[in-house]
Amino acid sequence: MSFFLATLVSCSLAGCWTSSARQGSPSATSVSQSSASLPRGVMSAVDACRLVVGQHPGNFFQGTERVHLVLTTYAKGEPVESGGDISTGMPPRTVVWVVEVHAKRINWDHSVPSGHKPPKQPYTDFSVVMNARTGVGTDSGECRCWPLPLGTLGDLILLPPNC
Repeated sequence: MSFFLATLVSCSLAGCWTSSARQGSPSATSVSQSSASLPRGVMSAVDACRLVVGQHPGNFFQGTERVHLVLTTYAKGEPVESGGDISTGMPPRTVVWVVEVHAKRINWDHSVPSGHKPPKQPYTDFSVVMNARTGVGTDSGECRCWPLPLGTLGDLILLPPNC
């Protein structure tokens, strides 16, 4: 998986979906939370989603189907998003949103090593780790890996494609 810098900021979680499911497709249950239940200065899941989805105009996400998010710390969230790697992009206790977007196709036009062959089937999943207060991201990547086991990190929030 490739990792690049990405960015992502405050409203309420009212109407969001959450689940503590640990594997496979989570079963959603409705919750109603306000931003008051978030740590001080932390953006809402809706704002984090909008930053990720809105940051990539045009056809970057082709046929967006679902968005998953979880609020956690960098030391816990970054290895799950990156498939095991941990970098020094943020201090370990930094509160982060891990955002995962599932679409029919991810059209990421970025540099690749010489001789790289694109996958036979398009990537369908994009994930990013972002500071939950500033919106600055340290890691992002694309794959065919839906869903990441984000439910193991905390309450999984499910949002519609348009956040």
